Amino acid sequence: MRNSVLVIFLAIAAALAACGNPEAPSTTAPPADGLRDVIDAAATKSPPADAPLQPGQTVQGTIEADVGRGMQSFRSLATKVADDIGQQMDARLDTGAGRKALDDANRKLDKLGTGTRIDAGDVRDFVGGMAGKVFHDSDVRNLAIISSLQVSLSGKAADGGKLEIALSFDDKNLKLSRASLSYRPDARAMFEFHETEKDAQPQVAIERFEKNADGSYAISGSFSATNVPASKLAKKLKGTTLPQIEGRFDFAALPLKEMPKIGG
Repeated sequence: MRNSVLVIFLAIAAALAACGNPEAPSTTAPPADGLRDVIDAAATKSPPADAPLQPGQTVQGTIEADVGRGMQSFRSLATKVADDIGQQMDARLDTGAGRKALDDANRKLDKLGTGTRIDAGDVRDFVGGMAGKVFHDSDVRNLAIISSLQVSLSGKAADGGKLEIALSFDDKNLKLSRASLSYRPDARAMFEFHETEKDAQPQVAIERFEKNADGSYAISGSFSATNVPASKLAKKLKGTTLPQIEGRFDFAALPLKEMPKIGG
């Protein structure tokens, strides 16, 4: 249930961020039935993948890939939350749209049976806690407990598709040990995606994977996969297969995140 509440917080923040912006996508969504629909509804608030960069946004890198629609560019972003986001949210909460967003969120929480309600103070504290933080679409995570570096590359295309590549490396010799990828034709549909299976990993050729002087990592290479099935959670894509996915990736400075040790 904790994840459900978190998603609701994000949905409220996204809905209120669009208030007063005539170019923002509509925040109207069908009634949500369960966590799946709540997550999808929250995702509809994302701006178009080819939208101009907003203040605080930078491009981390790109994935150039053909997922059956011709070669496309999937852009990965780093986004710094405004330092005054708390004050901005205060102003938006004190509007008709703000009160409606809270009412809608609490109705969804009631349907989920969480026994939790959210008020303006909860949203203010949650959003204010993100002020000044930088969120990355792609990063490197150090799992010292298993001597592994987990590279996550994620990008969105202009048509709304999202491509994600997960790579595992030995943290000493930087040798690739495992790979997987997933493609979501519509980034707003969280459960509608194709994904490589454990026994059918994509072919990946690493051209560069090295640590930069500032502690970040640079990586580039190419990949390909065949007969990529739809997720078992998919409904619309159920039973379909992507014949082939292939492309390249290039990132100059992926941030390194140290994952806490169990019991540490």
